[in-house]
Amino acid sequence: MDDIHISAVAYQADGQWLVQGIEYDILTRAKDPSDVPLAFMRAVVANVCISEQLGRRPLEGIKPAPERFKAMFDAALTSVRSVQPGKQAADLDIRLVAAPA
Repeated sequence: MDDIHISAVAYQADGQWLVQGIEYDILTRAKDPSDVPLAFMRAVVANVCISEQLGRRPLEGIKPAPERFKAMFDAALTSVRSVQPGKQAADLDIRLVAAPA
């Protein structure tokens, strides 16, 4: 499998953190900002496994998120990442942003 590079935004809504992929329209939830990287990684891995079970390349057929999320990503001032080396199955660039209007 090729290296996977994914950008995402994380924002708080209704007392939880939502993590929205940019290149791939993958959305997941986390209870705490410290859980954001692992929660999103689990969602990515689940999508990769499903794609492979369907006989597709990893993440094949998953469209990009709506453009407003890319704009939020580009405007972000803070990023979050896992500090546990070797625990990532993909290269993630997750940025914390204000909740979308």
